[in-house]
Amino acid sequence: MGTTTFFGTDADIARVWRWLFEMPGLRIFEDYSRPDRPNRWFDSWDDVSTCLNDGKISLAAWPEAAGGRPLAEEVVFTAETQRELGGKGRTILRSPATIKVQRNNDQNGCLASAWIACWNEKGARQRSVFAEGALDQVDWTRLRSVAGKLQRQVTKSAPAKLQSSPVMADAFERFRLGEIRLWAWGEACTYPSPLVVET
Repeated sequence: MGTTTFFGTDADIARVWRWLFEMPGLRIFEDYSRPDRPNRWFDSWDDVSTCLNDGKISLAAWPEAAGGRPLAEEVVFTAETQRELGGKGRTILRSPATIKVQRNNDQNGCLASAWIACWNEKGARQRSVFAEGALDQVDWTRLRSVAGKLQRQVTKSAPAKLQSSPVMADAFERFRLGEIRLWAWGEACTYPSPLVVET
């Protein structure tokens, strides 16, 4: 699986999703549905933004030209989960050709890393749960191109990096002002830090 690690606040993460939303031929959808509800596909940035602000919605991006259309898997909740979530189950849309953008929970009061992840062909064929037929439907060159473009946008837009990981604009500004610390995988970084270099 190809993964790019970076540091971003919620505002930075929203910016990355906006870049994805604006890419031609790329669809954003709810990969894990709400209990007893259908998965939503989004044609409006306002709807995507609302989901990001909710914080409980799981989103994925799918470049249609890469093939590998997401397929539905129905999940039935246990009795305990049904009581907790107020529903009988959910639908998960899975595809080896999706791109995910996620942020770790804060670590020890510090902003932890976020990441962009998608499968590459070698990793998917070796380690994924997808059948060979599903993997054969993916245009891996097209998927790599879309994911690479997004990764370059993140790197180019970042005014700094922590070690080799880009620190996006809002995260760096808040770090520089002393509003947040960055979690360097075992070490809390405050501004200035020799681990964080402006680019």
